[in-house]
Amino acid sequence: MNKSFILDFDPEPKAVLNPDYEKKDYHFPKKLLYAFIPPKSLRNFLKKYRHKVIGQFLSVSFSPKIYEVEIKNEKFTLCRAPLGAPAATQLLDWLIAYGVKQILAIGSAGVLTDIPENYFLIPTKAIRDEGTSFHYLPSSNFVDLKSSYLQEIENQMVEMHFKVKEVMTWSTDGFFRETPAKVAQFKKLGASTVEMECSAMAACAQFRHINFAQILFTADSLNDLNVHDDRGWGNNSHIRVMDLAANILINLTDK
Repeated sequence: MNKSFILDFDPEPKAVLNPDYEKKDYHFPKKLLYAFIPPKSLRNFLKKYRHKVIGQFLSVSFSPKIYEVEIKNEKFTLCRAPLGAPAATQLLDWLIAYGVKQILAIGSAGVLTDIPENYFLIPTKAIRDEGTSFHYLPSSNFVDLKSSYLQEIENQMVEMHFKVKEVMTWSTDGFFRETPAKVAQFKKLGASTVEMECSAMAACAQFRHINFAQILFTADSLNDLNVHDDRGWGNNSHIRVMDLAANILINLTDK
């Protein structure tokens, strides 16, 4: 076989194995805070708000509990997200199958330009340097994240006195293959950040006709093409970005 098939896209919505294959009796609140944070930060966040466990995703290596969180009489779903596009998108697709419709993801990103650590950014376009998104959207170089939903999130941030900075992000599967040549290539395309999941999650949400946006907090730096600076890995942002995202969700218009 000479014809390349790796990027072939099948638009059929039903697969042999579908996200609701377990037929669980789960009904998650439609607003989701999807958090790429460590367990300690999740526990510290939950200490501050009324919450309860409403489900659990079971897999061989990562089995997070699903929480219902209540703030100011508004409820939303909260779930830790696993690292990497395939795992993060698998779990996200499963959450969508059980009722999630408005997704706000939060996660760290390395910077490719001179942006301070612990700075909040809004990706409006993601480079598809991962494999998962090609199972959800036809082949292309980018996923466009701009939408009325993202605009509403930006408006909420402004009302809370946060500066909104839009960026293009580079989503890659190759954490240890961010070579100087590739960093330079994607900087030239206009990317300001690098992470591992945004393009795939956005593609999944678009395929399922679900609202999606992400807030990135800056962590390490690849601005110098030959030296990696881990800085503080963005650790000081965990609770702050969770509080911001939670307050955005409870104020969002139901869609």
